[in-house]
Amino acid sequence: PVTLYEKPENAFVAQFIGENNTLAGTVTSLSGGVASVTLDSGDAVKALAINTDGKGSATQLSVRPERCVVTPKKKAGLSSLKGRIEELIYLGDHIRCRMTVAGNDEFIVKVPNTADQLGLQIGAESYVGWQTDDCRALDV
Repeated sequence: PVTLYEKPENAFVAQFIGENNTLAGTVTSLSGGVASVTLDSGDAVKALAINTDGKGSATQLSVRPERCVVTPKKKAGLSSLKGRIEELIYLGDHIRCRMTVAGNDEFIVKVPNTADQLGLQIGAESYVGWQTDDCRALDV
């Protein structure tokens, strides 16, 4: 189960176990196992090239909610997208933050319950980001 959750090889498996954020796009280049992807929204991000048909092919990006961070501005070293906070649910050890990101209004981030995250506000514009290794470019 750990490998299926952490390293899904296709979009079906990524959706089958646990929560998963998806973003649709097109592979614009491949280098060293990393895909540069232009999302349908026009934003550009990077992801591990796991199951793609190469440059010019459609892809579905998969990134788990606990692998994302919410920041007030772009953070160096991360693929970052501007988003809007739609809902905040306090769950004790973390805050479940639902955002609209690149046209996906069900983008979930599990924000650790720390003092610096208590300022999140519904309706606020913010950035959501992740490490390239935490995002997987999969089949459509």
